[in-house]
Formats: sequence, structure tokens, C-alpha cells
Amino acid sequence: MDISEEQKTFLRENAARIPDLIDLTRQCFENDTLDGRSREGRAVRKFLVENSIDFRTTSRQPTETIDFTREQREFILQQAENGLSSLEIARIVFPDRRVPPLSNEQRAVLAEIRSVNPDILPSQDSGALNSYISPKSPSRIIKKINDATGLGLDESKINRQKQICIEKLAVNLSNSRFLKIINNYLNVEDRVLFEHELIRLTWDKPDLTADEINLYLNVCKEVINLEVISSHLNKLNDMFDVADEQQEMSIRLAEIIKAKSSEYHQCETRIENLTKKLQGDRGERMKKMYKENASFLSIVQLFQEEEERKTMVEIAEMQKQTVRQEADRLENMSEWKARVLGISKDDTI
Repeated sequence: MDISEEQKTFLRENAARIPDLIDLTRQCFENDTLDGRSREGRAVRKFLVENSIDFRTTSRQPTETIDFTREQREFILQQAENGLSSLEIARIVFPDRRVPPLSNEQRAVLAEIRSVNPDILPSQDSGALNSYISPKSPSRIIKKINDATGLGLDESKINRQKQICIEKLAVNLSNSRFLKIINNYLNVEDRVLFEHELIRLTWDKPDLTADEINLYLNVCKEVINLEVISSHLNKLNDMFDVADEQQEMSIRLAEIIKAKSSEYHQCETRIENLTKKLQGDRGERMKKMYKENASFLSIVQLFQEEEERKTMVEIAEMQKQTVRQEADRLENMSEWKARVLGISKDDTI
């Protein structure tokens, strides 16, 4: 907006006396509701800048950047493992400061904890490193899918079907039994493998029933057991090689290795049986569902895909063109016209 000459004169004469931009704007326009963000305030600011007139604005001071020492980082992570919240840790780390909730100090501590557990939320950060936090945002869930499967999904290109899968996976990762099992694993590698296996096996199956989810959880548990047994076998085999000259020790280790190998094969068999049952039950259900809804549902799903939609439109246009060409051909056939009019060859002669 334009400032009148009278207002410009007022600003030149009073800017030194009223350095605050808000007060200067209100007096210039005689309106106490204005501030520096209003049209009038921006116009006054522009005039003052163009004429190199100093003024003062109401702005927040930039927050202090907090850099922790290596000892402080170790202390923060240790206390988080012990179950303290980020606020409690911040008050210990900064004993000479007043640390209210959501203060800069608490945010800095929480950021340090999130470097280990990215899914932690401020309201859930008690025991932040020990407890598994279910991801809520689609971007975090997509990242977990990519980490578990290597697919490389792009959030900006997710279609409706995959969106349904992501929403269902979020529900499965909040399942009470899943949380109970994963929090029982103290080894981080076991915890990550368990999560990745469940995601890999279920993320693209939004139709799974509650019973099937429980069976998939059992499969994932058996996968962890299989890896643990495999690790034990490797260590036992190394011990057996070292104890080659000690006959009694070798015999004992051979018996233990035999028992572990049997346990390993039993675990493999359980995984195989569970997988066959899951594939069979779901296969029958999907077959029945597709039989009931195949034609209409397939058309709707294909039409939801932009590329398929374009293809369907092109096919429809081609069909129209073909029908139009055939109609033109028939229209130009004298024999067809004569037959429609009921004129035979003999009548014509």
C-alpha cells in the first residue's frame, strides 16, 4: 500500500522519538490494532528501510545452541536406558538452570536420545532406549518398509493400495503382543531382525486376520530362535576344533552339537509348517474373495491407477473409432441398404 506525503513526513519527524516499529505504525495510521505484520506495518518498514531510518522490531532472540560433551552424551544415553525421561535428565545435566517442560535444554536432551531411537515422542520418553516405540507417521513406516525389504518406496508416489498396506502395517506394529515380544529382546540385533521379519512378511497383506498376525509373530520368533541356535552352533564348532586333542571334552561337545543341530532342524520344521499353513489359509480365502469380487473390484482398482486409467481411456477411444469405422463401411454398402429396405435382387431387376 502507498503511504501519503503527510504520513511520510510524520515518519521522518518521529522515527527517532518512536523507534519501535509497532508503536510508530499505530501512531502513523491512528489505529491501535496494527502491528509490524499488517499491510500498514510492512509499508512503514519499507519506507524506513528505503530512507535508511533506524527502527526496532519485536523479535525473539535466537535460542542457544547446546553442544554436549562426550561424557554428557554417554550420561544422557545411560540415564535413558535406566528409564529416566528427557526432562528429568535435562534437570540433572543442567542443575544450575530452571528447566521447564519443552525447554531448550529438554529438547536438546531429547534430540540426543532420538539419535538412538528416532521414533521416540516427548510424551513417551520414559525408558526411551529400552522400550520399542511404534512408528506413527507414514514417512517413518515407509522407511522401515524400505529397510526391511529393500524396495525403495517413494512417499510422493504411493498409490491407494499401498497406502492401505501402510496404514494396516502401522496397526500391526502397535499390536500389544508384538510390543510385548519385541520388548523382551534385550539384544538390539534380535529386536531389529524381529521387526524387519514381521514387516517383510506382512506389509503387503492388509487382509490378514488377527489369528494370522499371531501366527506370523510366531514365525518371526522362530526366525530369531533359528539365528540364536546358529550362533551357538558356530561357537560350539570353534570350541570343538580347539579341543581336538582332549578326547573327553570332544565327546561332550559332539553330543551338545548333535542336540543343537536337532534343535535347529526342529525350528526349521516349525517355520516351514507355519508358513505352509499361513499360505494355504490365506490362499483359499483370497481365491474365494477374488471369485466373488473379481470383475468389478479389478476394474475399480485398475481405474484408480493413473497409468492404467489412461490405458483404459485409450482402449475405449479405440473401440469407439472401430465402431465408427464399421458403421461407415456398412452405411456405404449398397447391398446392406437394399436388404434393410426389403429389396431383393429379383425386385431390382
